[in-house]
Order: sequence, then structure tokens, then C-alpha cells
Amino acid sequence: MADGPFTAEHAARSPGRQRIRIVPEGGSAEFLAPLPVSLLGEPSLATLLRRLGIHTLAEFSRLSATDVAARFGESGAWLHALASGLDSRPVVARVPPEQLDRVVEFEPPLDRIDQVTFGFRAAADGFIAELVRAKLVCTAIRIEVDSESGEVSERSWLHPRSFTATDVVDRVRWQLQGSGAVDSGLSSHITRVRVVPESVDSIGNHEEGLWGTGLDERIHHGLARVQGMLGHGAVVTAVLGGGRTLLNRRTLVAWGDRPVGGRSAVQPWPGRLPTPAPSSVFETPQPALVIDERGNAVDVDERGALSGTPVQFSSDGRTLLPVGAWTGPWTIDERWWDAGDCRRAHRFQLVDGAGVAWLLVLENHHWWIEARYD
Repeated sequence: MADGPFTAEHAARSPGRQRIRIVPEGGSAEFLAPLPVSLLGEPSLATLLRRLGIHTLAEFSRLSATDVAARFGESGAWLHALASGLDSRPVVARVPPEQLDRVVEFEPPLDRIDQVTFGFRAAADGFIAELVRAKLVCTAIRIEVDSESGEVSERSWLHPRSFTATDVVDRVRWQLQGSGAVDSGLSSHITRVRVVPESVDSIGNHEEGLWGTGLDERIHHGLARVQGMLGHGAVVTAVLGGGRTLLNRRTLVAWGDRPVGGRSAVQPWPGRLPTPAPSSVFETPQPALVIDERGNAVDVDERGALSGTPVQFSSDGRTLLPVGAWTGPWTIDERWWDAGDCRRAHRFQLVDGAGVAWLLVLENHHWWIEARYD
């Protein structure tokens, strides 16, 4: 809190453990005085001022406003006013939204997860009831857990539909247990648990249909039940990301979570498989055999040329089927600069005599089945 938005923003960004920082009325100039001129957001002006020996906002504010306006124009004059604590931008008053968060203090502190979740269950019921009273549902929450030693565990949780009281209690338990991307459990007794709604939606957008719930709703309830019994990371969904190989493009994300990290699908990824993508990707590539008209295994030389035309194919090592069609190779050349970690392989698409389409990889003179087009 401060006299103007510029001072208030940098008060909020200043280091420290205070959750609320208040700059006294009329004290904006004093608060801003030691801050660097780079905070004005004009790199060219900040560079010029430093060359002139002006490094802080206090030094900039001591210059004559008339001289600054003459040298740097209207924009410079406005930045000079900001540095002087004279932010002229109006603050539009508004009515803050109703606080719907729930806090439970534990005295004495608790050292068992089941005790904490049991103690928070009534608060979770009240949390959801208040949302319903406000005609809202919550699709994202933030859970803050404080410990006796001063540790704070804070994490945001998403939900594929909307949270129930049981879902909230489950997230509190999972955060205390620690699993997957969640930090490990706190090392001392729990003193406080707080749940804050981070994303809400109108309850009308989540009402059941006239004829009850559909297939998607039943699937969600089934997955949520399994997740509640086995833990947060026990139910995962596959999200398509970036990469050259099909397995590299697959990222497993806990049910209801937002994908974090992983490889960006926006990158060009030279050598990646062209569309359409196969529907069945094998967890472990299966050995295969591709032979030419002379009965020799087809190979690819260093220049990417085939040793022969594929005429027969086997996916089990026993039965040979005629090759109806094929295309390739698409070369994967990864980390070519690192002799100890480089990879060079060639991909082919092939249709056997039974009409089944396959994605094959030829690597180190051996054929492998990577996927099947169902």
C-alpha cells in the first residue's frame, strides 16, 4: 500500500517476509530513494543516467523538473515525477471480492497427517458451502501449510471439473505426504492450514444436464476415486509435447494437473515423424525383420541410401508377409556433436500384406517396431 501504484508495486516486490507492506502517507519519495534507476522501465534512459553519475531514484529526483522535461521530453518528465514519489495515475476504488478462503490453526501443533486432514475436514465442508452460497464452483485452489519450525509448503492444485470437500481434503493429505512434483513432507509439526480459491466459475456452468450425468462424468468419478485411494500420482494422463521420437513426445501428468515443464511442441524438431501419427505406441520397441528380393536384411548406408528394396516383413520373427507399400527413410540425427551420447536412426512407414501399417526404426543395423497404425 502506498500513495501511488508505482510505489505500491515496488513495495510489493521488495524483499522481505512481510505479506503486507505499507509505505506511510507522504513517504513515497523516501521509500523510492535508494532504488536503482533501472526500475523506471526505460533501459536507454537508465544507461544515460548512469553515465552521468546518477544511479538511484533519489539522485534522479533531485534534478530540476524543468531541465528534465527540456532534455527528455514529456516521457522523461513523467518518469522524473515517479522517481519523486508523485505518481499521478488515479487509483480506481472498487469493492474487494468476498474472502472465501478457510484457515485452521492447530494448537497444539499436530504431527500426524490423518490428524491434520481430520481437523481440516469441517473447514473443507464450509469452504465448499460458502462457494455454493455465492453460486460459484472452484476449479483451482492454493494450499498453504505452516509448520512449527517456520517452514511453509505452498502449492496450487487444479481440478478437471470442480472441487468437492473430499477433493480438498485429499489435496491437503497429498501435499503433506509429498509425491511426484509435490515437495517432500514438512519436517516438523503442523500449526496452520489455509485453502484459497485461485480460480472460480459460475455454478451454472457446472450443473448436471437434464437427463443426468453422461459418460465423461462417470469416467471422472471413477478416476477421482482411484486417485483418492492410491494417491495423487497414481492416475496420470498423457499430454503431447515436443520431441523427435513418439515416446519423447509423451508427458505423463497427474489427473487434473496442468502440464509443467516438458518439451515445447512449438519448436521445429527436425527429423520428427510427419502426420498422421500412429495410434498404438509400444512402450518398448519390438524387434522386426525387413528383407529385400535377395533375402538379405535391408540396411541404410552413411549417405542414407538403401541396400535393397523392402519386399518382405516380419513382426514376430517367424511369419514373413509381403510388403504392400513403404516410404522413408526419415533420419534422426541427435546430439551429433557428442560422440558418447549421439544417436542416428532411420524411420520407415510400411504396410504389410495383411493391410496393417507400421512405424519402423532402423538403428545400428537392426530393425525395430516403434508403433502401429490401427
